[in-house]
Amino acid sequence: MLWSILHFIRVKGTPVPFNPPPKLVTTGPYSYIRNPMLSGVFILMFGLGILYRSISMFFIFTPLFILFNFLELKAIEEPELENRFGKDYSKYKKRVPMFFPKFKKK
Repeated sequence: MLWSILHFIRVKGTPVPFNPPPKLVTTGPYSYIRNPMLSGVFILMFGLGILYRSISMFFIFTPLFILFNFLELKAIEEPELENRFGKDYSKYKKRVPMFFPKFKKK
């Protein structure tokens, strides 16, 4: 998470909506996935489900949380980023996956 935040600070912004970065952040973890902080939360939630042997956390709450975030990002955040950054964000969105990195075949 700190790695992600540092890349926002470099462009003089934060990951919170009231102080967004003035330019699109595509470096560091953002070069692999568009939402690295959320991906970390998803992994943490699955891990807690395993740690506490919670079937409901692993199979119900975490998948629902992922679905809710996916829908929110598609409906609100991504259109706002496309309005703010235009073609740069559209190209970035096509190139970089939302939550989970692509593994390239060699």
